[in-house]
Amino acid sequence: MTEHVSGRDVLRQAKELYEPYRDDVAPTGQRVAIIRFQPAENDPPDWKIKLEASKVSAEQKVKSFEHLGFQADHVVMPPGTTRAQFAEVLERANQDPQTRAIIVQFPPPAHLQPLVQRMDPAKDIDALTKGRSPYNACATAEGICRVVEPFAKDDPVIAVVGSKGFVGQGVVTTLREQGHRLMELDAGDDLRRVRDADIVVSVTGNPGILGPDHLRPHHRLVVDSGFVPQPDGSVKGDVQREAYGIPQHLTPVPGGIGPVEMATLMERVVRREVDPDAPSWKVDPRPYLTKDQLTQGAQEPSPATVTAAQATQATQAAQVGEGRQVVGERAVGGERAVDGERAVVGGQSVGQQAAGQQTPGGPGQQAAGQLGAGGSQGPGQQASGGPTAGAQAAGGAAGPQSPGSQASGSPAVGAQGAGAQAAVGNPIAQAARLRTGAGHGGVGPGTVNPTAGPSAPARAQSPVPPKPPTPGGPGR
Repeated sequence: MTEHVSGRDVLRQAKELYEPYRDDVAPTGQRVAIIRFQPAENDPPDWKIKLEASKVSAEQKVKSFEHLGFQADHVVMPPGTTRAQFAEVLERANQDPQTRAIIVQFPPPAHLQPLVQRMDPAKDIDALTKGRSPYNACATAEGICRVVEPFAKDDPVIAVVGSKGFVGQGVVTTLREQGHRLMELDAGDDLRRVRDADIVVSVTGNPGILGPDHLRPHHRLVVDSGFVPQPDGSVKGDVQREAYGIPQHLTPVPGGIGPVEMATLMERVVRREVDPDAPSWKVDPRPYLTKDQLTQGAQEPSPATVTAAQATQATQAAQVGEGRQVVGERAVGGERAVDGERAVVGGQSVGQQAAGQQTPGGPGQQAAGQLGAGGSQGPGQQASGGPTAGAQAAGGAAGPQSPGSQASGSPAVGAQGAGAQAAVGNPIAQAARLRTGAGHGGVGPGTVNPTAGPSAPARAQSPVPPKPPTPGGPGR
């Protein structure tokens, strides 16, 4: 059974850790400026959804900073904001000594994106000022890597889906500096390759881009950093709901990486303004099974009878079509853009344009062949005349898949009752049985792992040469 890694628990921990600093902060009158943009009535629906997600994120930040005793200066820029008006707001925050940090919620209208680089880098706590910020990666990317860390002690392969986006680049850079083995996937790549990884991080903002055809019971952790508001008020992530029961651990949407981003921002501002030695929030280690352990356990003979229905399900799973699914479908929500790169909303991904492409016209237009939300784009690319937005409707999922079909390794039948053994051909129930101690010991506290050993030493990796752009641009 999949165990959720709750970002809300992380945020609760951070609030408890940093609440004692409130008495030091509140009397100072120090402020954090949070700037976002309001859509116009006639803007395209997907652009409105992006800015709605931006609003949700901004409101979460206001609560988080006010909890620490800072005054949150929540600035809402109206539709039709000019370059001069935005520049004036930024300059006022830059010059105000009481404003200790500045955050610009993405995406701003495309013609305003370059002005973000006028932000005082010393006040940039979310790494928006391209290499000039005191931080090497945005808060979302740092938070993701810290969630991954307890599951990555034995040199696993970590797949990063959406590796060329703003958040994805931060994740890749941070994990590579820590010496991890990476599988980088983005536009045009076959996402079924994630089956070979041990940990999967998806930061595309494409709703449902990963499903039962991609995820496997040996995935010890799947990090879903998508955040796409739906018209009915619900929120979708990168992982399809029907795949939620496959991996051993999963960050849910909502309530996963979004709160983790808030906890990271709180830690940054406390350490910067109050106590450089303030404690860090942490994700507790949890038991998990390695791929080898799971394979060995699944091969053990089981006295449980394989019913005809189970055999049929196993056969169907083995025969399911290997339809190719790639990053590149249109979605909104999630990743932040910097000078035209992918937009970040509440720590999740929204969309990018392809390098070298300009979209004439206003909102809702996108160059042919570009990936919308979750796609990659080169720095400085932007639509002329208005916000960039994809031509495809929000909520589009990737790749066709036969209804009711299951990929090999996806759940064929449910886990057995307490004390019962998992049936042959049911790797998910078998994984749950083993992970809880009924079979081989999993990796984690209180368990013995004869195969994993201590963390592998960090080792230098050769830089990955950039892939040549595909026609129309690359497809988080």
